Amino acid sequence: MSTMAGDEINDRVNAGRQTIEMAPEDGAELEPRRVPPTVVVAGIGAALLGVGLLAYLLYRNRRRRTTLEQLRAALPERMSELRHQGVERMGDLRELGRERVGDLRELGRGRMGDLRELGRGRMGELRDLGDELRARLKKAL
Repeated sequence: MSTMAGDEINDRVNAGRQTIEMAPEDGAELEPRRVPPTVVVAGIGAALLGVGLLAYLLYRNRRRRTTLEQLRAALPERMSELRHQGVERMGDLRELGRERVGDLRELGRGRMGDLRELGRGRMGELRDLGDELRARLKKAL
C-alpha cells in the first residue's frame, strides 16, 4: 500500500512538472489584467463632476448676508460711534424743537390777544357806525 501511495504522489509531482514546463516562459499570463484608459478617464470625469456638484450645492445653500450686514462689515467701528452721536444730536434737536414750538405758541397767544382787542375795537366802531346809519335813516324818513 505504501508503494501505491508513493506512486500516486510521484505521478502528481511529475504531472505538475510537465505543466510548469509547458507554460510559456515570458510570463504574460502571470501579469494582472489592466484597466482600459477610457475607464480611468471616465472615472476621473465622474469624480470631478461630483465634486463640482457638491461645491455648487454648498454655494447655493450658504446664508446670504443682507445689504445692511455687508455695509456694517465694510465700515469701521467708528461709524457705529458716529451713529450713537447722531442719535444723541437728534435728541438734542427734538428738545430744541419742543422749546421753539413752545415759544411760538406763547407768541401766538400774545398775538391772538392783540387781535381780539383789535377786533373788539373794530366791532365797537361798526356798532357805532350802524347806530349812526339808523339815526340818519330815521331822519331821512
